[in-house]
Amino acid sequence: MIRQAALYFATADDVHAAHLPVVGRPVAFRAIVAAVRAGVRRVAVPAALRSPDLDAALATSPSARAAVAWCDSPGALAPEPVLLLPAAALAAASGLGRLLQAPAGCVLAESQATDTPALTVGGASLASMHAALVAGSPIGDLLACELKARDVAAVHGHSWFVRVSDAGAAAEAEARLWRELGSPIDTRLDVAVHRRLSRGVTRAAIARGVSPNGITLLSGVIGLAAAAAVARGDAAALAGGLVLYLIAVVLDHSDGEVARLTLKESALGEWLDIVLDTVVHTSLVLALGHAAASVTGGGLGAGVAAAGGVVASAVVGKLWPPAPLTATDRGLLDALTSRDGFYAMLVLFLVLRIVAPALLPSLMIVVAAGTHAYWVVRVALLVRRRRPAGDDPTHPRLRS
Repeated sequence: MIRQAALYFATADDVHAAHLPVVGRPVAFRAIVAAVRAGVRRVAVPAALRSPDLDAALATSPSARAAVAWCDSPGALAPEPVLLLPAAALAAASGLGRLLQAPAGCVLAESQATDTPALTVGGASLASMHAALVAGSPIGDLLACELKARDVAAVHGHSWFVRVSDAGAAAEAEARLWRELGSPIDTRLDVAVHRRLSRGVTRAAIARGVSPNGITLLSGVIGLAAAAAVARGDAAALAGGLVLYLIAVVLDHSDGEVARLTLKESALGEWLDIVLDTVVHTSLVLALGHAAASVTGGGLGAGVAAAGGVVASAVVGKLWPPAPLTATDRGLLDALTSRDGFYAMLVLFLVLRIVAPALLPSLMIVVAAGTHAYWVVRVALLVRRRRPAGDDPTHPRLRS
């Protein structure tokens, strides 16, 4: 795998274009981060890109800052295969990752139609353009000759690539980032409701400089308020808790959107999101058990059991993520643990509270069974998958 990259200018105008902001971050900074996330360890950056805005952006990303090697420093470009990445273009890290996995001498297919291709070259080709890269001179013509003279294979990144040449192109790139905000595991409810509502929250948060972790904490507080409302047990409080839960979920979508757009994704943010999500949903099933008990005298034990299932499912889901990473491939077990399942649980509880409150303890037993079904079946499947064939009682054995 290729481990180094170098930003280049195709034309002299690219120096200005690379500084254009896209969702508040310079294009060049986004190119650096994309390369690092694709698997690059060092990114050689032309000294012409040194500026307060790029320095400020790099200060927000320790991994990007550590990877940057300014071209005017000794050893910035090692004599080995390199990913040549346009400083004035944006590409998805996933597509660049596929390019890095291919042998040197390949071009990202999505970039071929532009005058700023993303491509990999070997040590010999690098030597011929090393001086121009270090000096920050435009190499668009050199690359055009390289592509014509050599049999360069195209690698399809199955992603997107946007050439940024002016403010209009920067706006197009920004629009593309907004369109890519969804998650592979978004449900239909996420797409139809949560993402539509979260976009406005995300725009306001970015405009005001609110951090993703700040939004995560707010989502957790509102989620706990939803649980407190649900615990009261009357129909009005249950309806209010459902609305508060909706707000918490919208905020939970927004924190990820802000993190992705501002390139502030972090391990701390990921864990904070998981922990608070688990706390909120654990509190919700406990609140439902308390509400059932306050109305009928039963159901609290099932609520406690359901809370244990939520925690166990969260641990199993984190340690062994489900194999299908798309919503269309999600099985029944994964659907049960999605927020759609919690909506169904809350709505059904509200309906029964109004028309048949005596059934609430029975509903809590079903909820407890559902929360435990996920992690029990997932663990069983993992054990079966990892068990050697000879230990499988269903595997035919040879008689001795």
